[in-house]
Amino acid sequence: MIMRKLFLIATICTICANVFSQIGPNLYYVEFTDKYNTPYSLSNPQAYLSERAINRRNSQGIAIDSLDLPVNPSYIAGLENLGLEIHNVSKWLNGAVVRTDNYNLVLQAHNLPYVKETSRFEIDTVETAKKVNKAMTVTQNSPSSNILAPKYTDSEYGHSYDQIALHNGHVLHSEGYKGEGMLIAVTDGGFTNTDHMRSLEYLRNSGRIVATRDFAYDGTTVYDHHEHGSMVLSIMAGYLPGEYIGCAPEASYLLITSESNDYEEIVEEFNWVSAIEYADSMGADLANVSLGYVDFDSQRYNHSADDMDGHTNPSSIAATIAASRGMIIVVAAGNSGEDENGHIWIGAPSDAYNIVTVGAIDVNQNYAPFSSHGFVEGNRIKPDIVSVGWDAYADYINDSIATGSGTSFATPLTTGLIACFWQKFHEKSSTEIRETLFAAARPTVPTWDEDPTPYLGTPNILTGRGYIDFSLASEILSKVETHTNNCNINIYPNPTTDEITICLDNDNAELNIFSIDGRLLDYRKNVGREFKYDLSRYAKGEYIISISAGNKVVAAQTIIKQ
Repeated sequence: MIMRKLFLIATICTICANVFSQIGPNLYYVEFTDKYNTPYSLSNPQAYLSERAINRRNSQGIAIDSLDLPVNPSYIAGLENLGLEIHNVSKWLNGAVVRTDNYNLVLQAHNLPYVKETSRFEIDTVETAKKVNKAMTVTQNSPSSNILAPKYTDSEYGHSYDQIALHNGHVLHSEGYKGEGMLIAVTDGGFTNTDHMRSLEYLRNSGRIVATRDFAYDGTTVYDHHEHGSMVLSIMAGYLPGEYIGCAPEASYLLITSESNDYEEIVEEFNWVSAIEYADSMGADLANVSLGYVDFDSQRYNHSADDMDGHTNPSSIAATIAASRGMIIVVAAGNSGEDENGHIWIGAPSDAYNIVTVGAIDVNQNYAPFSSHGFVEGNRIKPDIVSVGWDAYADYINDSIATGSGTSFATPLTTGLIACFWQKFHEKSSTEIRETLFAAARPTVPTWDEDPTPYLGTPNILTGRGYIDFSLASEILSKVETHTNNCNINIYPNPTTDEITICLDNDNAELNIFSIDGRLLDYRKNVGREFKYDLSRYAKGEYIISISAGNKVVAAQTIIKQ
């Protein structure tokens, strides 16, 4: 998985021509001042959004706004008239990435009345060509890996059963929810051999590759450049009964290339912004993002842990906007947890708001030491959850089912199962789905040298809330309380204006309060049989009360604060 540091978009400035020595094409970002006099209108969204995208917004009560309006085409034409080549355009950031070998054209563009800023992103293809192999850091093992013997057996799933059954994803499948009708966008560095892989033959023959698009190379195919996307796709869409079955074998997919393997530069992040905008406009329900940005070849753009604040980096801004359009964005935390240079933190866009950030564990719930560390910022904790990314099974492009490691693998396992879950509860909004899954996460024990006891049942920067139990999530969303350990719960009054009373028959329960968007607001241990909780400091709205006993979630209920 590509992890790199990010350019601080707020500090874009005009740079003198003699600062750079460039080999290969030059790329610049041009930001526009406005969308005035655009031929597009909010009253006619069909001109720039698919029917599926419009329906997704309407079903969730999401208004179409000015962010959805495309960049003014006359502004693009103005850049082209100067002789600049358009690489990609972003309507959400209201700008364009252009290519030219004539810096004077950039200076001319800067003087256009509708241009706000110009910025140059250096790409040295000679110096970075040798770095291609670090682009997708997934470690492949042989099928005879040293993982423990499977806990489960199922002749149909084959190698994939353990990693799906850990989440009770097989239960969703047995109920008939395998992703049918859901559209998943996969943004990656390429999909080499996807058009020939045996495990993806069912996907191809059933016509569920809805569209493909290349934002990295300006090419006409995505079936080249890198195999990483193919492996990621196989975890969701693979279908070889008796050998390997993916976690969303009936879903439909958009295959989008946004990463270049010739360099590691900030421009790739803007490629991703255009890619996620395309996914949104096509009506994707979910996006799988098994990539991220921490370190660049041009080190002046390197990004510190402090910059991972959810609203600084271009990709993080775009991921937050995509979530606000009703999509569920699932992002890999990264593979730098053991980075010798000290860059152990997550990368953008996994720091975005209202998304699902995924760390890695193995099938025995052990924390994967390579999984990037998150952070605690106010009430935000990253990663949000974990899934199997340590010795996870995937189909490699030579048609061999083998294990590999990386949060790149934990992410599609999460994305695909969420698609199946959302299919089951198709009337629910993306926010309702996300908050329910967070409430249904079962804690893991971080495997480190320190005493893990304080982290039991507490969201932490290694494994977040834990791994999602989709059966428990189904019970929560179906308003069915699960009673284990002889623990019966009664929460009243609901709605309430200030205080709630929680009655239960267990002396050692734990209480979690979540916001409607899944943020942990409070955590209490050793809640008594009758416990009063003051909600007066919270704003009006909905909150999730989650009760745990014996390290298991035994009840979750929505509370309305009036």
